[in-house]
Amino acid sequence: MDKKILARKTFNLDNAELDKAIEDYKLSKNDVKKLEELIRIFRESQVIVPVAFPKKADINVVLKMLRGEPLKKDEEFRMIPVTVSDPKGNKYAPVFTSRDMILETKDFPYMIRIPASQVIRNVLNEKAGLTGVMLDPQTKGFIFRRQAFTTDFSRQDPSRQVQVKKVSRAEFAVLARNSVEKGQIPKTLFEKREEFVRELDERGAELLLEMYAKPYGDKLPSPYTIDDFSVMALDINDETTAVCMELPQKGLFVQAALSAYVIFNPQTKEAHYYMIEKGAKGESNVLCNITPEGRHQELMSAPPVGSELTAVLDLIREEKEEAE
Repeated sequence: MDKKILARKTFNLDNAELDKAIEDYKLSKNDVKKLEELIRIFRESQVIVPVAFPKKADINVVLKMLRGEPLKKDEEFRMIPVTVSDPKGNKYAPVFTSRDMILETKDFPYMIRIPASQVIRNVLNEKAGLTGVMLDPQTKGFIFRRQAFTTDFSRQDPSRQVQVKKVSRAEFAVLARNSVEKGQIPKTLFEKREEFVRELDERGAELLLEMYAKPYGDKLPSPYTIDDFSVMALDINDETTAVCMELPQKGLFVQAALSAYVIFNPQTKEAHYYMIEKGAKGESNVLCNITPEGRHQELMSAPPVGSELTAVLDLIREEKEEAE
């Protein structure tokens, strides 16, 4: 990777807290509490990760993207994660905590800045075949094993009391909405497929209202009404049915879904689920998807309003062409 590109402001990272947590854990001789705190800090950090690009990617477009220049709609493409291996052949997701930790950029031609939580999601995806995360592989080589992200640390220390945090109404609203948009809807789609697509077509907003109200149960009133939802099903051709869903615009937060798109092939029963998620302040919204395995992926900046469905269909077509 060109060091001039690496010098851009987007790669400015301050992970002093993470570095200190690593050293504290090392000095503690594997103290469980220190490890739990380290994982919490890592999960909330921003990191730099190496990526690869599809063989068909235009090198001029790649360099344009890395320089931070805006891409045209027909230039955008998805990136592929890169892995590193230990002497035993175990594969890890390489992660850099700052650009100062990157000694030889030729080892990793292209890099991007992402939340560490996204790296963790990739590692927890069993199909990725990763043993864990390797921090700063060219210098420290500190390793998080995959199971570290799924361990209940309270069970590891019998003397430790479980602390229960009271969730505020606002926090509950975020959890509830995320559980529907990133959990309940895609899970139902990939389990029921044609049946769910048909129900969305027939019941539309009424069905979504029920799904969004479910986390609130009988004791809390749901903040949504049927007017907060709009559903349109389109039979594009014999192999493509698209269901476009406009989701509640009130109470929005970063990563809330503004809209969602179900793409279904009636012949092969293949299903896809995409969302336009609200971006952070000063940043663009993001086109994401949820895979059948439950993996959440940030794919690209959201396309212009009105062309979301076209962008989704283009991504599916490109993915199919690459697979062939």
